Amino acid sequence: MTKSKPFSEYILSDLKTDEDIKEWINIGFEEFLQNNDLNAFVKALEYAVRAKDSILGISKKTGISRSNLYAIFNGEQQPQLATALKIIKELGYTVQVA
Repeated sequence: MTKSKPFSEYILSDLKTDEDIKEWINIGFEEFLQNNDLNAFVKALEYAVRAKDSILGISKKTGISRSNLYAIFNGEQQPQLATALKIIKELGYTVQVA
C-alpha cells in the first residue's frame, strides 16, 4: 500500500517560483480582506516561508524567535502587522495597496 503525501507537501510542490509564492501570499491576503480569515493569510505566509527558506532561516534573518513563528503559524498567536511585514520583506517581497 502506498502512503500518500500530506496535503502541505502538495502545496509546497506547487510553490516553485517567486511568482507562485507571491500569488499564494496574495490569495491568502485576499481571503483575509474578503472574509476576515486571518488564518488563511497566516498559512499562506507559512507556506511561503517553507517554500523559499525555512522557519529557522527566517527566524535568524528577521530576529523573530522560532517559537514565536511556530505559535503564529499554528494559530496560537496572532501576528502583529510589523511581524507579517518583516517576514514578507525577508522573503524578498513588498506590500502594495491598490
